[in-house]
Amino acid sequence: MDIWKSHRNELYQRWPELKTDSEFLTSSSSGSVIVAHTQAQPFKGEGKEPNYAALVLCTSGGGRTRKEYDGLVLDDVWRPGRVGFALPTMSAKGFTPSMELLMIAFKPEDLPFCHSTPFDLSDLSPATTQLIDDELISSVMIALLKDAEAHGAATMFFEHGLSLILNRLKKHCQVAKSSLINLPEQKFKHLFSIIEERLDKDLRVTELAGIIGVSEQTLTRFFKKETGYTPFMYLTRRRIERAKDMLKQDYSVTDIALNVGYSNPAKFSAAFRRWVGISPSKWRTSN
Repeated sequence: MDIWKSHRNELYQRWPELKTDSEFLTSSSSGSVIVAHTQAQPFKGEGKEPNYAALVLCTSGGGRTRKEYDGLVLDDVWRPGRVGFALPTMSAKGFTPSMELLMIAFKPEDLPFCHSTPFDLSDLSPATTQLIDDELISSVMIALLKDAEAHGAATMFFEHGLSLILNRLKKHCQVAKSSLINLPEQKFKHLFSIIEERLDKDLRVTELAGIIGVSEQTLTRFFKKETGYTPFMYLTRRRIERAKDMLKQDYSVTDIALNVGYSNPAKFSAAFRRWVGISPSKWRTSN
């Protein structure tokens, strides 16, 4: 028990390094559960290896995030209501946006199993590579925050709620695993050649799915498996990469915008800034 108190104290000491303004921060008496509702500032670099597993709910703000750890990649967009999950000992490098978040960190050995038989925490590793839209999980996390504010983070209600969330995550992982597909190499090449040929056109996920004869959901899972990106994010990535090549060749921003599928320079510049972090003109002068 004392070791988890030390882990908790270490995290409390590191809190200012995370550039957060805590609105609420509490833990169980043993230190094995920590609940925080905070405003986190943008971060870029490599994070320290955590001792806790953690659930994170975006409650305000958001933006693109990318993290790499142990061969796994998360490349997604935070927005209010989306939930992320991290396993312990996963030291990640990458970047995260400014956002208000609710974090529930917990000692893996104390996993409650109020809603199913025990399972290996590694079964949840697929959940670390995506942000999840699940109203039940987000609602339960908010309820656990309210319970922790009133009674602390060691109540029976809290344990049951955390158990419900983890088993819900387990089901998400099982569904994702059972629905993975392997496209024939010919279809794979055809799909990506179409994307390259039509970077300047209005290309929708529905159309791409129809071309290879799968559902949008299946196509999205395929893209995440093969590239680490959703179809839309992969398309945006390729457009930004082409835009960078054109910026090096002194094309005007207007011409570049039209050549990478944006109807006007303002929309292109906004997308470029979200992806790269600076405006196209500033990127050109620095490269």
